[in-house]
Amino acid sequence: MMKGVRQSKMSIWVGMGLALLVTVSLTLTVQLWLAQVVCLLPILVALLAYYIPTYFGLKDRKRLAVFGLVLFLVIGLSLGGALYSTVKNYEVQEVSSDDNLLLQGTVSPSHVEPGDMLQFSVVLTSGNSTSHVYLILFNNWADADDDLNYSMVRGQNVSLGTVYTYNTTGLDEGIYYFQFGVLNGTAWSETDQSFGPVNADLNKVLSNYLVSGTVYSFYSMAVLFYILILLTWWMDRSKKKIFEMEQKRAQAKDKKVKDAKDEKFVCSDCGAEVPGEANKCPSCGASFEEEELKCPQCSAKLLKSDTKCWNCGKKL
Repeated sequence: MMKGVRQSKMSIWVGMGLALLVTVSLTLTVQLWLAQVVCLLPILVALLAYYIPTYFGLKDRKRLAVFGLVLFLVIGLSLGGALYSTVKNYEVQEVSSDDNLLLQGTVSPSHVEPGDMLQFSVVLTSGNSTSHVYLILFNNWADADDDLNYSMVRGQNVSLGTVYTYNTTGLDEGIYYFQFGVLNGTAWSETDQSFGPVNADLNKVLSNYLVSGTVYSFYSMAVLFYILILLTWWMDRSKKKIFEMEQKRAQAKDKKVKDAKDEKFVCSDCGAEVPGEANKCPSCGASFEEEELKCPQCSAKLLKSDTKCWNCGKKL
């Protein structure tokens, strides 16, 4: 079946469509759910983008390069759209510390406009009035090392412990991660990070992700793809040069053989003209093959330069 597809008129289009489907699906799967192998993604996508169309008959490297431009643009836009969708549709996940000192850490609401009220809350299950609970925020649109640290306000008591809250309207526009920590005397305990809140315009989020996804696809994947095209072009060019050199050698050898055949000499017995490759005279039948020398005593084969037999020692 595959052989029939490759031999059809639509084989190149099938190859390009398959390459597009496989590379886009692989990129989205790894980026969204398999982040632990994301370092292998660029080389895998580059190899698939090159060899799938080539397997289905797209051998012209210029056309393959143009196809690559379209392919990596689609990959980048698809990745940007998928990341935007995760931000738009995310739900806040509550966080807690490993020792359960902090529970039910959350933020409400999850999506706001810049300047809207946000409330962060967490339950401290044990401790005393000297315990200090902190909110730690990371803005994905700001400097990675520029985290925000706020002291939370002690609130009402509940069945699990004491609720601490922090209300704010002053967060810069961005996409945030939140985390809670408590300093109980000298002991520090903290929760995992959780995604949220988002207080950026979603249209701006979409445009940013489309641009960043496209940039990522070109600088990490397309670069390897075009390096692969250049390497295979250089290898094919080297093979072609080697083949041409071998052809020239073969032609030179054939010419020497032909020239040797065209040479003629004169028979010493009858004076007739004899072709260079002849073993005997076509006129008188005289043989031109050298006679084989043998020892008269033991019949061992000898060279013309021998003065005695190498086998029996007889002097010649």
